[in-house]
Amino acid sequence: MTEATKLKAHDKAFSKIHALQIRVSKLKYDIERKNTGVVTMHELEICLDAATRELETWNYIFKLIELDYGKYNYVDEILGSRGNHDA
Repeated sequence: MTEATKLKAHDKAFSKIHALQIRVSKLKYDIERKNTGVVTMHELEICLDAATRELETWNYIFKLIELDYGKYNYVDEILGSRGNHDA
């Protein structure tokens, strides 16, 4: 695999994790404040569960990319710890 492909995969995973973190935070906020809009509270909770599971999956993918790409210092410096990117 080329370095350009590895960098693109790394950046894609990082951006996906960031977007999912925002989504999970927004869903938690909506659930706490009972901002259901046109959906039910149960549907919001299902969405939160799905987003949390997807975030865990992307964290795992990101960890695999980091192991392959060897950007450990980057992970430690930016995210605080190797392997857990839920910060």
